[in-house]
Amino acid sequence: MSRKSRYVLRFLSICAAAAVIFSAVFMSACAFSREDWVRDMIEKYYYRFDGDYSSVSGMDGLSVDEMIARLDRYSTFYTAEKYKQVLSQNEGHKTGIGLNVEQGENCVLVDSVIGGSPSEAAGIKSGMRIVSVSFDGIESRMTSKDDFMNFVASVPVGESTALTFSDGFTAEVSKIEYTASYVQMYLDECNYSFVYEGGERVIVKGDAGIAGLPKNAAYVHISQFYGNAAEELHELAKIFNDRRCDSLILDLRGNGGGYVNVLAAVGGLFTSAVYGGDAVAMRARYKDNSEDIVKCVRYSSDVFSSDVKVYAMADSDTASASEALLGVLVSYNILEYKNIFLTEYADEPVRTYGKGIMQTMLTDASGEALKLTVAGVYWQNGKTVHDVGLTLADGCRAAPASDRVVSVGYDDEILPVIAAIEEENSKAAEPTE
Repeated sequence: MSRKSRYVLRFLSICAAAAVIFSAVFMSACAFSREDWVRDMIEKYYYRFDGDYSSVSGMDGLSVDEMIARLDRYSTFYTAEKYKQVLSQNEGHKTGIGLNVEQGENCVLVDSVIGGSPSEAAGIKSGMRIVSVSFDGIESRMTSKDDFMNFVASVPVGESTALTFSDGFTAEVSKIEYTASYVQMYLDECNYSFVYEGGERVIVKGDAGIAGLPKNAAYVHISQFYGNAAEELHELAKIFNDRRCDSLILDLRGNGGGYVNVLAAVGGLFTSAVYGGDAVAMRARYKDNSEDIVKCVRYSSDVFSSDVKVYAMADSDTASASEALLGVLVSYNILEYKNIFLTEYADEPVRTYGKGIMQTMLTDASGEALKLTVAGVYWQNGKTVHDVGLTLADGCRAAPASDRVVSVGYDDEILPVIAAIEEENSKAAEPTE
């Protein structure tokens, strides 16, 4: 793609907030104003899948906020300080207790628990309901998500608080700086996760397995494509191989995406053993119809073999880079559509999110950044999921859900996947004539 301008364009790495390529754009010595720079970047690079650019015409005299308001919901502007925070958080550096919550009925519902966090270490699970908190000798009832978030924000870093749940369980968690982990693996009798101690990654074996999971199968949950997700999966692939597993349940429910270079590395753990050439992770098509190709990383060892049968779990929050990973697996015949199980929620279409566009992070000399939609994303087989997602019409199967909580490790949605593995095991055990 030709990108000649008075700016020097230097690609730092392929990454970011969904299927995103990070790049840096530095202003020349005779720099424009912030408004001029933002306007120029929008005019040069902003991409709309429908080709309608009427919303960004005639922007002279508009403030940065006014220009951003005319873009899609994925584009935004960051101050230099906020941009540093975004980079740090996306690398896995967190400060807090490690809970994502939603509003429950007269309580606060734990939506998800961040891997490697104090809350995970304390035994808190998704689906649990927080009814009260206690700090500095004062107990407070918790009936709203906002009140809980404000409470956690008020707790000083380094201090501990007690959370009490609807079943009577109480957990003491500290608000600290920690490194998040993104991948977990379960077998029938144990599980493997990661913690980071003194900057070192440590694998932890637990005794909570998935009852009913076939002996030849493993379940892997990837929460996002950030931080050390690819390195974590690489370590788990070795354990998978050592255990002689040949069926893999890949859980991408709730995975909203992440860095494209992490996607490419994760994809390579599957394509390295089954494809002799350079496997394509995704194709980015720009407004001038030029194209960039992101290649999967090639590994020489500890990868998933060509004999592994892959099954995938996805839902309406499976988006962008996670949809792109499904595209990698489908395009290279590692995963069949019939083995993609989509969560069936009540009163909601059965599909993945459907985000087939890519954002680029553009930075100026001051360190401020513009996250801008710059391209459409296509699978190697030519398919795009933008605005449609993967659906039952593609040949995927439905996995009925009793609620909207994603319970990592085991919940009712995994039952049809286990049944599919058992069916394949039964076929393989049949005598041949």
